[in-house]
Amino acid sequence: MEMRESRKENSSMKSIFTLGLHVLSFLPAVACAAGNAGQVGKKASAVAERIGQLPQPDYQRQPSDPPWLANVVQFHGHLGPAVVAGARMGMIGLHAVEAKGYFDVEVTCEGPMAKPPQACFLDGVQVATGATMGKRSLHWVQAEQVLVRVKNTRTGRIVDVRPTPALMDLLAAFKPQAKAGTGHGPESKADDEHLAAVARKIAAMPDKDVASVRWWREGE
Repeated sequence: MEMRESRKENSSMKSIFTLGLHVLSFLPAVACAAGNAGQVGKKASAVAERIGQLPQPDYQRQPSDPPWLANVVQFHGHLGPAVVAGARMGMIGLHAVEAKGYFDVEVTCEGPMAKPPQACFLDGVQVATGATMGKRSLHWVQAEQVLVRVKNTRTGRIVDVRPTPALMDLLAAFKPQAKAGTGHGPESKADDEHLAAVARKIAAMPDKDVASVRWWREGE
């Protein structure tokens, strides 16, 4: 009787021992799966975080940069002479007609802006006035000479903003080769730094050195 009970006890112990071995054999797989799940979770969190953010522009802010310059670069993606020139002329026109921007302005840009870098000028005007191509409140007309016409739709006041020779000289002084296949952007880091320097010079120019203005109303 005692021998039978001993055999049963030994059999039970063997079963428990075997079960323990099986459990231990699964632990590495469970740990691996948990690790993979953790990595997937981190990647998902990183993707979700990126979805909630705007793209990061190629821009290193300098202490002397005016606050509005960061807004221009955030919209455009990098710091260049044409986009800054467009912003300066757009701001001059907006203030000249005493408009608030966005929904009380209509803007027409004239000039040779069929492709970058000249077309970057249009991005600057959009940021500066709030008139956009999407709202159909900004229009571009192919022309030989650069002109920004800003209309206050509440008052009917209109201003023609034309670049000064000094501004045009800066825009024409340096023409980097576009990156292969993009049609936009400087070819080298040296080009990029030079363009940023010219852009900052335009940003710092007094209004009178940037553009001339002429006011008029429709029907005049």
